[in-house]
Formats: sequence, C-alpha cells, structure tokens
Amino acid sequence: MIKPDGTMIKPDGTMVKPDGTMVGPDGTMTAPDGTMTKPDGTMIKPDGTMIKPDGTMIKPDGTMIGPDGAMIDDHVMEGKGNLEYVPFTKAAYDQALAEGKTVFLEFYATWCPTCQAQAPALKEGLESISSDKLVAFRVNYKDPDTDADETELARKYNITYQHTHIVANAQEDVLLRSQESWSKQDVINKVGAFA
Repeated sequence: MIKPDGTMIKPDGTMVKPDGTMVGPDGTMTAPDGTMTKPDGTMIKPDGTMIKPDGTMIKPDGTMIGPDGAMIDDHVMEGKGNLEYVPFTKAAYDQALAEGKTVFLEFYATWCPTCQAQAPALKEGLESISSDKLVAFRVNYKDPDTDADETELARKYNITYQHTHIVANAQEDVLLRSQESWSKQDVINKVGAFA
C-alpha cells in the first residue's frame, strides 16, 4: 500500500518513506545510511557503534565513552549485577520475548572443552550486569541434555557450532553473534552493551 505522501507500507507493517527511511513495526527506524534508531532512542551506526540516549557511546570493540567524552573502563559494578544466567526452558524464553526483553543465548555442550573452560567467565560476567531488559540462557546443544525445544532454537538461529553466543531482540532478530571465547570483561562489554 502507498500513502498519498509516497510512504509505502509493506505487508509486515514496515513503512518505507520517500527518502528511503524505514520504520519497522516495533518503531525501529533505519535511515538510508544504515543508521538504526530504536524506540528508546538508542542509535546504532552502520559500523556497529551504539549511542545510548544519555550520550554514552559503545564502540564495536566494547570501548565505552561517556557523554562527557571520557573513556569508561567498566560500565558495571563488580559483583553488583542482577542478571541471572539460567538453563534454557521454552516457557522462560517465550516469556522473555513476550515481555519485550533482549535475550543472550549461549549454546553449550557438556562434552565441549571450550564451553567448559569459558563457563565461569560467562557466569561471572553475566551476573555482573544489571538489567531488567535482558535475560541470559544457557542452551544445551547436541549433547545428552539437549531437548527438542533446544534443538528447534538452534535451528531457528542457524547454530552449527557449540559455544556460539547470540544476543537477539524480542522479535528474534540477531543483534550479536560470536563463536569466540570470551573473558569476563568481554561478556560485560559485549552483552552489557544491550543491558
């Protein structure tokens, strides 16, 4: 459908304005240059740099710069977070999405030495983050504990390898995907950017 002002509305509800700006059904706006602006005012530049509404800038490498231009070493209080890292259940995952939360998914296999080695850093890093907008799940992947819901989730996110980290929004759009081993500080910087 095309409105009189030239705005096109796609079947999924996305609006495409005459200047090329797109506005998704959730209110996320994408400018012609690729800059995304979320409904809360957070801006994500094409290079991955995130600018929060308060002016804090988070670069793709995790570096944070405050509104005053000063570098922020650690944007969470050590040991003061409230984010829980919990085993995946479909009910809890569906509830998080229904509440509009961002989800962190760690695809983990009991037989994987990399998964086992980085598990403490993931847990400590995640539990150092304070957020009421983020939920963190450990998802079993191709091991004896993997259930049908976890297999389906891996298929949905096209997971082909254990110790894959995913951050996805409530519409299940992937915001971050990595198979790298992360330190506690990597977790804080990379996952905390979505808190």
